[in-house]
Amino acid sequence: MVLANVMVIRFEKQPRNNFDTSSYSFIGYSTVYRYWLYSPETPTTLSKSKKPISLPANSTFTVPFKPETLISDFPCRSRISQFIILPPYQGEGHGGNFYSALYAYLLASPKTQEITVEDPNESFDDLRDLNDLAHLRTIKSFTNLRLNTSVSISKKGKVPTAQLVDTEILEKIRTENKIAPRQFYRLVEMQLLSTIPPAYRQSSLLTAQRSMVPPEEKKLKEHEYRLWRLFVKQRLYKHNKDQLMQVDRAERVDKLEQALGSVEGDYSRLLRSADQRAKSSGQETSNGEAGQGKGKRKADDNEKLARESGQTASKKPKTD
Repeated sequence: MVLANVMVIRFEKQPRNNFDTSSYSFIGYSTVYRYWLYSPETPTTLSKSKKPISLPANSTFTVPFKPETLISDFPCRSRISQFIILPPYQGEGHGGNFYSALYAYLLASPKTQEITVEDPNESFDDLRDLNDLAHLRTIKSFTNLRLNTSVSISKKGKVPTAQLVDTEILEKIRTENKIAPRQFYRLVEMQLLSTIPPAYRQSSLLTAQRSMVPPEEKKLKEHEYRLWRLFVKQRLYKHNKDQLMQVDRAERVDKLEQALGSVEGDYSRLLRSADQRAKSSGQETSNGEAGQGKGKRKADDNEKLARESGQTASKKPKTD
């Protein structure tokens, strides 16, 4: 159920010579839909001692809302539907500033429980990732995230996600910042990757630097990187389980490896851009590579798996 539609417009104010007034230039706009979000206050499962309420088919029923209750008072999921910066103003940082301002506005809204995006394209994906990551990096509990390297993984064992990271802390950060689950855990994976030196990443060409590290530290970092790969693989598998179950195990493992390589390369590119941004603004960078990230974002992991399976992904999966 759509509760409301909000349009936000961005203008550029320019002073006019020899005039006391200013001129305004239309730069872009965004539309936001507020969808009703069901939030059960009690468990939905029925106890054995209770029976469901049944009413005759011809009985009258009224919506159990108080007369003074307004639709605008309901908890909602705010979805950014359109986000447009006019061509003359693109590439000047207006998009990032506009998104940050829009996100801050929705974050401050007491009724908005979650902020999502409808079918983002590659350019907006990058803009969103970089701004969301920059925002989360202002939170100490997020920047302090580390993989639990004391966990040992057997070759055939499951990945103990609850042992690798503190899921309670993660969920608290996510809900407080109103980020959709899939988007948030991608940012978590990105941040955890930034804590691993580039020399230990498969997507990096700096493997020669490993010989300069003490054996104990080298072994620890290699183990941490392996844990990170297993952590990401678990999400990829869950997100694409129905598709992967259509192929045999050997092919399934191969597809996950290829998708993981694509995801890691994309994360490394975004981390380079994030570090370059932080350096230009005088902020502290991550432990990742520094430099200007260029090029479009690689295909979404779900679309990559779809193509490798001979299927066609009609459009990007929703971020919620």
